[in-house]
Amino acid sequence: MKIFEPARLASMELRNAVAVAPMSRMQAQDDGSISSDMPAYYARYARDGAGLVMTEAIYVDERSGRAYFNQPGLAKDEQGEGWRRVVDAVHAAGGRIFAQLQHGGRLAEPGLNPLHLAASDGVAAGNTWQTGRPNAPARAATVDEIQEIVTSFGAAARRARQAGFDGVEIHGARGYLIDDFLSASTNQRTDAFGGSLGARLEMPLAVVRSVRSAIGTLPLSFNFSLYKMDNVAYQPPGGRNEVREIIRALRGADVDILHVSTRKALRSESWGEPLFRTVVEAASGDVIANGGFTTLEDCEAALQEGGATAVSIARAYLANPDWLTRTLARTDLARYAPGQERLPLLGAVGG
Repeated sequence: MKIFEPARLASMELRNAVAVAPMSRMQAQDDGSISSDMPAYYARYARDGAGLVMTEAIYVDERSGRAYFNQPGLAKDEQGEGWRRVVDAVHAAGGRIFAQLQHGGRLAEPGLNPLHLAASDGVAAGNTWQTGRPNAPARAATVDEIQEIVTSFGAAARRARQAGFDGVEIHGARGYLIDDFLSASTNQRTDAFGGSLGARLEMPLAVVRSVRSAIGTLPLSFNFSLYKMDNVAYQPPGGRNEVREIIRALRGADVDILHVSTRKALRSESWGEPLFRTVVEAASGDVIANGGFTTLEDCEAALQEGGATAVSIARAYLANPDWLTRTLARTDLARYAPGQERLPLLGAVGG
C-alpha cells in the first residue's frame, strides 16, 4: 500500500505517509512551558511508526495569542528550550516533528489574554470549546497590532528552528486569527486588510513571509479549512474558484505543504469534489489530507485516487496511540470519546 511507502514532503523524507495531526491537550504549564510528560507523549506516536508528528497548536504571542488555558507556547526563548526535549525524544524514536504555530484571535477563552483581538469587531457565535462559556467580544486589531502579530509568528518560528523542529506549520484554519482575516464572513475591515480576497489575504501572506524568513529552507506547511469552530457550514463566496485563488497565493508565497482539514476528507464539497482534491489541483506542491480517517482503505483512497502526499489522523490516534500497530494487525480500534483530550497525556492505550 502507498501509505506504507517512504514519502517526501518538500525536502523531507518520511518513512511512511502517516502523520499525527495537531491535537489540543491543554496540559502545558501555566506559563506556556512544556509539561514533563510531553516528550514521551509525542515520542509514543513516533515509536508506533508514524512518519510525521505535529504538535498541538502553539501560541506565538503573550499579549493576545493564546487560544486556551494551559496551551504551550513559543513566545519566549525559555519555552523553546523545553521544546528541544520534545524534538529530541521524537527523533530518538525515529520520527519527524513539526511545530504548529497559532494565534487564537476572537476564539480565545474569555479573560485569557490581556487583549482580545480579531480581524473585525464582533463576537464569535456560541460557546468556547474548553470551558463552555459564551465567546467574548473582540475588537479589530490595529495595523500596528497586526504587524506585531506577524513579527511574533516569525520570532516563534525562529525558536522552533533553534529547537530542532523538522518543519513549521501555520495554523490558518477553523476561525482562529489567520482564518478570521481570510474569511469573508468575519473580515469586515475597510482598510488594506479587508474587502476583496486579495486584501483578505494580506495578513495571512504577511505571516507566511515572516515565518519563511525565520526558518530558511525548512519545510513550511499551512493548515487550511473552510469550516470554523463557530460556523461549521462556512462556504467561501467565490466557491471553488476562491479556494483555488487562495491556494495559488499561498504557494506563490513559498508554502511547501497544504494541510487541508475537513470533517470528512473524502466527502465532496458543494462543487462536487473533496476539498483536498481541489487543493491538489489548484497548484503543484504537497498536500496532507485530514478529516475522519480511521481505516487504511480510506487513507489509501486519499493517496491513490485523491492525489494527497500524506494523510493526518487525529481522533483515531487520540483513542489509540498505537493506531498504526493496531491497524496493521487488524485489531479492533477503541472509539474516540468526547473529552479524551483532557485525559492524562500518557494514559493507557484504548481497549
